[in-house]
Amino acid sequence: LRDLLASGLGLAVHLPWREVYLASPVEEVREVSLRYVLRCLEGVGGLEPAYAVLHLVSDQAVCYESPELCVSASARSLGAIGRVASDMGVELLVETTRNYCCGGLEQVVSYIDMGVGVCLDVPHAVERYSRLRRRPLRLSDVVDEAPPRALEAVASVHLHGYTISGYHVVDSHLEPSRELVEEYLGVLERGVLRPRYTVLESFYSSSSRRPIRFDELRWCVDELRKGHRRGR
Repeated sequence: LRDLLASGLGLAVHLPWREVYLASPVEEVREVSLRYVLRCLEGVGGLEPAYAVLHLVSDQAVCYESPELCVSASARSLGAIGRVASDMGVELLVETTRNYCCGGLEQVVSYIDMGVGVCLDVPHAVERYSRLRRRPLRLSDVVDEAPPRALEAVASVHLHGYTISGYHVVDSHLEPSRELVEEYLGVLERGVLRPRYTVLESFYSSSSRRPIRFDELRWCVDELRKGHRRGR
């Protein structure tokens, strides 16, 4: 990693999220998740990441009936993590997720005043809003419906291809289509989003679903760079 940094690449950290429930209203579950995430964050401090991303989610049945409990639990977890991140000089971003109860742009508004930014994952947001509105939506629809304050706080975007069936994303982390890249650049051109980072989070070929090579994504990187040079 140090060799990669020396080559001019930047480094960010995605904190653990599988089976990690920082938004759990069950305090014992939340505290175990919090200790784990803090240990991981402290372990990467020597790499001096530009920022760290985390998910504020849970999976208890009560969340869907009383989402305010999850938002409150998230804030407690975020306060503890934010203090450690601040001491380390690491910017903290909350990533949007598919979860109904606490992973949407409408929830992250509750955390912005705590000094964190937002990481907008495109397929996550598309699925969440498609399920809520009961109709297939696109990125441009999402940004039209999302709270402006949340969009203003977006510091990073996770861009990757996806397929949607009904209201659900069934495949993601694919090579993005040219249509999706153009749609994203159009959103940037409108000034609705002004992220400092665009992360191409594509791991698989959109045609074969096999792992994709970095050089196969060169066209996408080039298009993103050209779009930014055109003022997007």
